Amino acid sequence: MATIKDVAERAKVSRATVSRVLNNTGQVTEATRLRVKSAMDELKYRPNPVAQSLASNTTNTIGLMISSFRGGFFGDLMAEVQQVVDAAGKVMIVTQGKYHAESERAAIDHLINMRVDGLLLHARYLSDDELIAIAQTAPPFVLLDRYVDALADRCITFDHVKASDRAVEVLLKNGHTRIACLAGKLTKPKAKERFQGYANALSRHNITLDEDLVTEGNYTRKAGYEGVRQLLSTGKPFTAVYACSEEMAAGCMDAFRENNIRVPEDVSLISYDSVDLCTFLTPHVTALHFPMPEMASVAGTLLMSQLREEGFSRPESTHFDGELRLRQSVRKLN
Repeated sequence: MATIKDVAERAKVSRATVSRVLNNTGQVTEATRLRVKSAMDELKYRPNPVAQSLASNTTNTIGLMISSFRGGFFGDLMAEVQQVVDAAGKVMIVTQGKYHAESERAAIDHLINMRVDGLLLHARYLSDDELIAIAQTAPPFVLLDRYVDALADRCITFDHVKASDRAVEVLLKNGHTRIACLAGKLTKPKAKERFQGYANALSRHNITLDEDLVTEGNYTRKAGYEGVRQLLSTGKPFTAVYACSEEMAAGCMDAFRENNIRVPEDVSLISYDSVDLCTFLTPHVTALHFPMPEMASVAGTLLMSQLREEGFSRPESTHFDGELRLRQSVRKLN
């Protein structure tokens, strides 16, 4: 296997010059740089990345922490970040926070110990104070779908309460007052925010929230299916359902078909949606689109601008609003 010494001898330069070319440091003439590159190609020399990182004080890696590796939501998130990381010529390392503060802490520590150049954090359970403390010693990082006032310049944000309110308002404007909600686990911050939007919309229209028309689940298709069965078991009438995730909307449709309930003829349905699953359901489901893929792309660009990567400037906006996508699943009541 060729060494730096071999390259230096072939290019007729010093080993220090080869090192400067490899690490893009110091002053080297373009002619010398080309001669060294040619020697490396001829000898099939492969640089030692550990040695390079020690010399340049960078590893050309970006750490991404997400809550889970499961589901299309996180798959789309990773794919968008990967495109930005690839464009910067870096490598992405991914860890998962596993929906728990201790696991998020361990995942971030792992990435920092690997000496990543920067971090993208989908942190749900670490406190604001702990994130502020991490910012004092960690590499540059960007928070995805999280706002911390002291870290405002590194936050990519989305108003889940407002977006959820807008979704339920569609049902209310179409005459629905008995609206069931397939909520996420209300111990989770973002699930609680989506539920709050539902509650706010009802309150604005002077509609009393009926707890029997609310179920909690883990955003899965199974949770949506079981949630509808729970709603039907109460015997309480409802004319519409608000599903707080697209997977739950799909499970809702499964339960409706099983019970010969038609959408939208018998019950209207609206959903939160982040991966366009609602367009694969029949009928296509009206949804409030949560643009996580777009947010992930902007988060990656913001991080690269903080790292001063060439070709990346700070995004014009780091706040997103949901897009209402009207389809065929909501019926107007007389």
